[in-house]
Amino acid sequence: MNDVGSASRSKVAVHSCREDLAPPVVMIVEDDAEMRWLLRNIFGNARIEAIEACDGGEAFELAQRRRPDAVLLDLRLPGGDGVEVLQRLRRYDMALPVIVITAYGTISSAMDALRSGAFDYLTKPFCNDHLLDTVLRAISQRERRTPLGGSDFRRGIMEMMGESAAIQRLVDQLEIVVGTDYSVLLLGETGTGKEVLARTLHASGRRKEAPLVTVDCGALVESLTDVELFGAEKGAYTGAYERRRGRFEIAGKGGTLFLDEIGNFSLIGQQALLRVLEERAIYRVGGNVPIPVDARIIAATNENLYAQVEDRRFRSDLYFRLAEYVVELPPLRSRKEDIALLARRFLGQAAKELERDPIDIAPDAIALLERHHWPGNVRELRNVVRRATLTATSLLSAEDVEASLQSSRSYRPTTMAGARRTTGKSLRRIVADQVRETERPALLDALDQAGGNKAQAARLLGMDYKTYRTKLKQLGSAAPAPDSRTEPGHASH
Repeated sequence: MNDVGSASRSKVAVHSCREDLAPPVVMIVEDDAEMRWLLRNIFGNARIEAIEACDGGEAFELAQRRRPDAVLLDLRLPGGDGVEVLQRLRRYDMALPVIVITAYGTISSAMDALRSGAFDYLTKPFCNDHLLDTVLRAISQRERRTPLGGSDFRRGIMEMMGESAAIQRLVDQLEIVVGTDYSVLLLGETGTGKEVLARTLHASGRRKEAPLVTVDCGALVESLTDVELFGAEKGAYTGAYERRRGRFEIAGKGGTLFLDEIGNFSLIGQQALLRVLEERAIYRVGGNVPIPVDARIIAATNENLYAQVEDRRFRSDLYFRLAEYVVELPPLRSRKEDIALLARRFLGQAAKELERDPIDIAPDAIALLERHHWPGNVRELRNVVRRATLTATSLLSAEDVEASLQSSRSYRPTTMAGARRTTGKSLRRIVADQVRETERPALLDALDQAGGNKAQAARLLGMDYKTYRTKLKQLGSAAPAPDSRTEPGHASH
């Protein structure tokens, strides 16, 4: 290689094109410490910030955390093929230019890298000026080709949800609609990330400068639905001492209204919502002046909304208003290849929160996580990993994970032998007690997965809410206190 000082021409080029901006960031993926040091100095003299990774796993984590402008990747890495690392980085961020370098500059390796999406190919030893010119071209292409919010949108979703083929298809669907004003209906089980996607759609769309306002449709008190959605004039009802703005008005002209748990919306609420969507105006309670509204609607539910339409529990005209574009989120059990990636992400977040050094997850712990059914999906996985982090030391073990899973089940074994030892009870009472003890883990596990929301827990079990609440009360003091749980019909303010 040439002396580091030979990079002066490229240094001027970088400085002049980014004079008022932060310096570009290039990630060096190289297992040779001496080579990393040399490259870091070359880039430093050219006013380019260099970040370093020793292997593919570290490179992917660093790419997620720092979001480099370009990557310099050695094709020969310990523990994996550089082409596989290249492909993984490209799946994560299609606009990220990756320049591959190797001392084994055969035509076949070059062709493999280029076919996999490499920006360019360098062979050691290389000229410093040629290296810098190639890197500058890559950075320039990155700036030209990255669509407004497009790459960040894809990357952001993959960071939160994984990089499986199912998530890739999900992102492809969402990229079609993110820049539009179409109403979007998000369907998926509890914990699959519907609210996260709603927020991402808003933050990446044309309305991102206006507010995103969330309405929990299942928690609205039916008699106060109009007040919550449309607001009220002063004196409109007892206690209305001043004018109150509703959720539509808070969303303002150009915002987004996120209707969460739309499947739990009362028929009265559905009728009121439909009227607004048709007229594009609201009336505050007690008022007679129409207020124009221009809010994009994103709705979400874990219910089978079309089945509710057929059962006449959900208005068909409202359904078709909301379902201009329908997106179904895949459950975690259908994309087990994302579990290790998500678990490591949650583990890193928990370690940071606890102010501990980062640790990894043992292979048998990953296997245990991948065998679990995950009825609570990503939210449940996050909770399990966070609990397990509390007991982990230098490595998150299978024992840590098993203990966390057992904790979420609140499992307490019982036997008929124990029932037979019970004296002074009728056979009917003994059987009833055994049924309650058998149901206990499922009832409490569902409540844990639903974040304490009893209505949500009942839906998870396919049980009527009143039946679930009665069974929960029968558990007595073992169940969480009622005042710590969200009841349907009681909105939190």
